[in-house]
Amino acid sequence: MNNTTDPIFEALDRLARVADTNPVGDPMPGIMRKARANRRRATALAAGGVAAVVAVGFGVASALDVSGSAGPSGPVSPPSTTPTPTPSPTEPALEEFERAPADVDGDGAVDIIRVMVPPADAKNARDSIVDSKDVRLQVKLDGGGREEVKLGKAPVPTIAGTPDLDENGTADVVLSFSGGDAGWLRVFTWDGDTVVQAEPAAGSPADLVNDGGLYTAAEIVSSALVDGDLISWVPTADTSAPYEVRTWTWQLDKNRLVATESGIQCWNPDDLSLTTC
Repeated sequence: MNNTTDPIFEALDRLARVADTNPVGDPMPGIMRKARANRRRATALAAGGVAAVVAVGFGVASALDVSGSAGPSGPVSPPSTTPTPTPSPTEPALEEFERAPADVDGDGAVDIIRVMVPPADAKNARDSIVDSKDVRLQVKLDGGGREEVKLGKAPVPTIAGTPDLDENGTADVVLSFSGGDAGWLRVFTWDGDTVVQAEPAAGSPADLVNDGGLYTAAEIVSSALVDGDLISWVPTADTSAPYEVRTWTWQLDKNRLVATESGIQCWNPDDLSLTTC
């Protein structure tokens, strides 16, 4: 603490000592009492000033946190209200099972058509029928980009061909799915700026269609690409080769497959041909 004497305090003290002599005829009666009272007030003010300085110092120290206690070294930011972004799901690893070149989008350049499945399914499907949990038809466009149709769970298909079923100058994609004694064909076509599945139109012969595609079952009904045409046929009687069948030709009209019966022909399973009986 600073021991320097306060000038006001010293003046009051001198005045009090003079008053204590109590001279006769003092022109200022009661000065001694006033001086002592002023002396006490000065002492109280000095003590109050010290207390105020201590209090202010404590407040500043509290605000600046100079006590050495653990805590943030600067202003604390309010907690963030921005939601944590949800990570994108990881795409499964797929492998090309089969491919074919064709102009799918009609720009005059060759695109690449690919059947994509998980690696283990791609390996096993080369020797046997495999039901895959993730089958996709993928078209890698020559101009860049990729279009994809997710087919979900299905037998691993093969590419039966890429005919132009609506004669518009673009290739359509025919996939063949085999389940053993039965199977089906599905047709995919370019629509605007993507690939879509073309399904049989309403009113198509019920024996020829199944699961959005064209049905195939040994000696009951068959569908295949024959000389660029998509044909379905049903035996009329004995199925000893070659045998007589009723035939329908499929054409694509506004993303719908339309069947037109094309008469009686003979089917030869040995060379997979339809001929006039």
